[in-house]
Amino acid sequence: MMYRQMLEVVAERTAAVLAEKQVPGMLYRNEWSKVFLKAYEPDQKVVYTSVYAFPMELLWAFDVVPFDFEVAGAMMSNIGPGLDMMKTAEDQGYAMDVCSFHRCSLGATFNDHFPVPDLLLTTSYYCDQKAKLNELLSRFHGREQFLVYAPWEISKESVRYVETQLRQIAEKLGEITGDPLDEDRLKEAVRNSNRARKSHLKLLDTLKHCPAPYGGADLIGFSINGLMFTGTEIKEKLNQAYLSHMEKVIREGKSKPEDHRVYWLAWFPVYDAGLFETLSEKGVSVPLCETFRVFWDEIDEDRPFEGLALKCLKNLFVGPVERRLQGLGEIAEAYNLDGAVLFATPACRHANSAYRVLKDRLDEQGLPFLLLDMDISDPRGYSKEQMKVRVEGFVELMAQR
Repeated sequence: MMYRQMLEVVAERTAAVLAEKQVPGMLYRNEWSKVFLKAYEPDQKVVYTSVYAFPMELLWAFDVVPFDFEVAGAMMSNIGPGLDMMKTAEDQGYAMDVCSFHRCSLGATFNDHFPVPDLLLTTSYYCDQKAKLNELLSRFHGREQFLVYAPWEISKESVRYVETQLRQIAEKLGEITGDPLDEDRLKEAVRNSNRARKSHLKLLDTLKHCPAPYGGADLIGFSINGLMFTGTEIKEKLNQAYLSHMEKVIREGKSKPEDHRVYWLAWFPVYDAGLFETLSEKGVSVPLCETFRVFWDEIDEDRPFEGLALKCLKNLFVGPVERRLQGLGEIAEAYNLDGAVLFATPACRHANSAYRVLKDRLDEQGLPFLLLDMDISDPRGYSKEQMKVRVEGFVELMAQR
């Protein structure tokens, strides 16, 4: 299986680096590759899920291995064979307006590169097409799939509604593993989650430092894919590694010089687009992205399902767009922001449909706004020259401000 071999290479190379010195990005990728590799082991119970959206605390309370075909597709696009996988899906009739992550995942599935799931889970927020692809893959593999639907409003009724869904999923996880939910294991996962939340807040506070001790594509990637470890001790380990790194950078004065600081909205391209290199050349740093914000409260370990339901309902991509804008003025001041960027990959309705509202609010704040309508993993049609022109114009606006 090609993807398994790719994971083995990542695991080996990151382990070699870590044997010499602790590099947070290498540690994160090493832990991530080991989890995905475990999904290929015999007799493992594999659960396809959206690791960046589903309340992972619940999964880690069971003896299952999470696997995100979307994240796997992103890695294939980043390293090389992604485009071939997309073409495989397109040859099967899947249109170009299907998310390129999902075309890649479909092609990889058709070519037998991914492990077979025992259960498929995703959520109604972040990604509409992920829910549809879950349905397609559940039919392809003959496995059951669940969609956690989070209503727009937060009320006693909506909390109870989501809580009921999570309890049903817990029952199903007990069925496929042969072991019912162990309440103590779920409490432990919640404790790990709460502990990581505290260190996450410290990371956010440290990122206020000028110049930025960390940021860019690695920050955005960790903010999304690192959520897979929520509920484990690994998440706290990763947070502390990044925190130590940032503190050392600040202490030794090794932050890269910056002229402008921007707030990043939504996702980023996984192929070699040269985007962040161009931003860095223009003196632009990215010390904060919306996917790294803490929007949830500590969870009561004695009422875990209620707490996890609230965590789903309070997600920034659930409900009115104002949630994505809450505290924007305070954020802009605290992080000394000069502008904002929305990465608008074509298939992502959740991210893109708020464009006008986001722009108007940022205009009120006096912050220049750049819309980057680039595909997230399909480089066909991408123009680096055009991107550079748009970035240069954006930088000029920030300089005038």
